[in-house]
Amino acid sequence: MYAVIKTGGKQYKVCAGDKIKVEQIPADIGAEVAIEQVLAVSEGDQIKVGSPLLAGATVSATVLAHGRHPKLRIFKMRRRKHYQKRAGHRQNFTELFVHRIVSELGEATAQVPAAAAQADDLTRIEGVGPKIAKILADGGIGTYQQLAEASVEQLQALLEQAGSRFASHDPTTWPEQAALAARGDWEAFEKLTTELDGGRRK
Repeated sequence: MYAVIKTGGKQYKVCAGDKIKVEQIPADIGAEVAIEQVLAVSEGDQIKVGSPLLAGATVSATVLAHGRHPKLRIFKMRRRKHYQKRAGHRQNFTELFVHRIVSELGEATAQVPAAAAQADDLTRIEGVGPKIAKILADGGIGTYQQLAEASVEQLQALLEQAGSRFASHDPTTWPEQAALAARGDWEAFEKLTTELDGGRRK
């Protein structure tokens, strides 16, 4: 069974057991959210399409993490005007685990991975991408609190062990960012990250 849902102004085709990244949802990690904007549901050869929404259909999901997509760099210039402008943007997202689809065609369920629900998305830290997040997780650092308590020397050692490609990264501000994220002080977190470029102070 699959469903077509709408959230954050976008549509997603999901099945029970899928992980999806959607526009940021104000919910705590581990919380269950119900998505009632279901546009269509299909089971085998049967399909039900709403007009626009399908009455009685819901999709339940668990919040796995909050994070930010890779940075988009923006560059503007005007010829012969001595005008240049550089900016960057990282769009916020919420990662969901779809564990239940209910409709008049039936019900589909999947068990939420316990370990996944406990981890934080470290890619939200400026300077940490998916590969570095995996390096940190392999080194026993999988939450904001663990990263906040890690020393810069410990982080640098993990990067150096991963190879020269990662050894050049500067983790100096990562514990500082993680401490704000662990406290949930996202206003101060956003203020700090705007002052950084690749995790380094400009």
